[in-house]
Amino acid sequence: MKKSFLIGIPVRDFVNPMSRLSEVLSKDQRIELSKGLLLNLIDVFQDSDSDIYVVSNDIKVKEFCHKKNINVIETGEKGLNNEIKSFINQVNKYKSWTIVHSDLPYLTKHFARTWISLCTSKDIVITASKDNGTPIIGGTKFFNNFLYGENSFNKHIDILQEQNTPYERIFHKEFCFELDDEEDYMEFLRHKPRWYTKTENISSPDRI
Repeated sequence: MKKSFLIGIPVRDFVNPMSRLSEVLSKDQRIELSKGLLLNLIDVFQDSDSDIYVVSNDIKVKEFCHKKNINVIETGEKGLNNEIKSFINQVNKYKSWTIVHSDLPYLTKHFARTWISLCTSKDIVITASKDNGTPIIGGTKFFNNFLYGENSFNKHIDILQEQNTPYERIFHKEFCFELDDEEDYMEFLRHKPRWYTKTENISSPDRI
């Protein structure tokens, strides 16, 4: 039976993920970290009345999801924006929805419930990362004008204002902090989330 809330988690690939961390983590370490981040998101949302889908065209991501019994949708589209638009169009019968980037390390079950509560009670809720990306967006109103990439938060806000769509910006670190670059990784190591300490150790270079 289909549930009332839709969660989409786009994952580009497990070939060369998190490339901006390539100076501090090997490719294998970045792949394992990406998998750990994804599994945490699945874990914190899975107890809710939600259907969770990973959105990816990458064969390694699909193999991993099948192994872990995670729903995965391959859209066949090129580029994140086209992938998400196609995904939303395929599964647009839900009462409310969210698109969550997979590199949010501090989401917990408590904050997942908080986010779902916001999404099910507001037209649109949205957050901004430090570089004005859009780590997580959702709501009850259908939206399919995704403009991920440079300065995507401001672009999304411009569209919402043009459409006269009410929105609320959320500022909690748990919804805004993306593990994206070396500075983020240093912060992550200083404040390791519980899920990370339970996973296999991903060793870091001595200079970190």
